[in-house]
Amino acid sequence: MNMQNFAQIVLDQFKFLISDYGFKRSKKRKHPWGYEFIFVNNTTGIRITYEYRETFLFIRLYKLVNGELIENSYPIKNNTVLHSFYLDDIVSIRNPKAAMYPLSGYSDDSEFHNKEHGLSLYVSRFAENLKTYAEDVLTGNFELFTELDQIVKKRAKQAR
Repeated sequence: MNMQNFAQIVLDQFKFLISDYGFKRSKKRKHPWGYEFIFVNNTTGIRITYEYRETFLFIRLYKLVNGELIENSYPIKNNTVLHSFYLDDIVSIRNPKAAMYPLSGYSDDSEFHNKEHGLSLYVSRFAENLKTYAEDVLTGNFELFTELDQIVKKRAKQAR
C-alpha cells in the first residue's frame, strides 16, 4: 500500500472533520505496523490508525484534557478514568448493523477488494459512521462517554 495514496484517501474521506467541525490535522505518520493520523479541535481528538496485521481501521475518539490526547491507562479497572473510546463501541450502541470489520473478513468479491476503489470505499464507510453516529462527540458533547465507560469497564472485568 502506497503511503501517499492511502494518506490522500484518509484526508479526502475525513475532510469533513476540518470543514464541518473545525478540526486540524496534527499528525500523519507511517509506522512499520501501519498508518496513523490525528485530528484535533478545541474539545475532541480523533486518532485514526490502520494496522496491517489487523487489516482494520481503528478510530478512537478522545475528550481532550488541556488540549492534549491522554491515553487510557491499563489495566482498566473500575476506578480508571477513561479519556477515549473506539468508534466501534459507539456504533455498537447506536446502530450495530453499521459495524465494520477487518478487510480480511470480507470475501474476495467484496466491493472493498476492488483494486481501483475498494480501499477508498472501505475508508469512506468508517468516515460515514464517524459523522453519523459520533456527531455529538465531534461537537464536544461527551454524554455518551458515561455509557461507553460502563461498557468498556465491564468488558475489561470479564477479560480478567
